[in-house]
Amino acid sequence: MRLARIGGFTLVEILLVVVLVSVLAALIAPLGITQVEKARAQSEWMVLDRTIGRLSVDAYLRGDFVTVDAAGHQLAWKFLSGKQGSIEFEQLFFEPQQTITINPNGIADRATIELLQRDRRRSLEIQPEIRE
Repeated sequence: MRLARIGGFTLVEILLVVVLVSVLAALIAPLGITQVEKARAQSEWMVLDRTIGRLSVDAYLRGDFVTVDAAGHQLAWKFLSGKQGSIEFEQLFFEPQQTITINPNGIADRATIELLQRDRRRSLEIQPEIRE
């Protein structure tokens, strides 16, 4: 009596495929995580740039001074009139601590903000269109 083979995969073949997929995932996953972290860091960079620009415009529209303190992972601001706010960053680190004053004309008293972005030193140029 001969048994007919029913179509399908053997246990060894299935285990081999699982091992190969696991090895590929282990090689590719760190690359994906790095790309996600880079995207988050770039997103925070853009938020910082927009926030400084918005504060400059708000100072001009209100005719008010605004003081911006950048220390550690936090950017905090306070208008002379009392309005204040802050943002906490994960990927950006302000080193050294810096204070920027934006006058009622919307012009900052310094040209750049120095910071670390994922262990890389960077400078954000404040109001480059005015300084040129």
